[in-house]
Amino acid sequence: MTNLRMKTSKSILSVALAATLACLVQASPELSRSDRQFFEKAAKSGMKEVAVSEAVMSNLTSPGIREFARTMSQDHAKANEELKALAMKKGVTLPAPDPKPMNKWSKNTKDTDDEYIAEMVDDHKDAVDLFEKAAKSDDPDIAAFAQKTLPTLRHHLEMAKMQKKAN
Repeated sequence: MTNLRMKTSKSILSVALAATLACLVQASPELSRSDRQFFEKAAKSGMKEVAVSEAVMSNLTSPGIREFARTMSQDHAKANEELKALAMKKGVTLPAPDPKPMNKWSKNTKDTDDEYIAEMVDDHKDAVDLFEKAAKSDDPDIAAFAQKTLPTLRHHLEMAKMQKKAN
């Protein structure tokens, strides 16, 4: 009789453990719509910053703006890798790069420096807004990534504004 009780107790324990694990798996929250949108917008924005900065670099005349473009390419490439890793962790597929914006920047015009800096100011205003919202995400990983990245984006915005004034 004791053996039967032990087997029954083990069976009940096994079922209880399986039910608990099932609840834990189901309890892991799906990403909110705004978190998914953050991944998509941040990925597109980050890829664009790298691609535009690399495409325009050889056409820039100002050494300061050329150095700014190098910084944009390096910093955003690093942030893109971190975003990609976080997206993988969250089961999110990031969009592919959009080749369209590069055509504009492969041409050398007298206004290339001014146009590039104006676009960087606009893009970074949008990026700061996007990351400020994501910093308030209910998902602690997304919020932490956004909070960690925000100071760099704000610095980029200030650098772009300074370059714009200097030109």
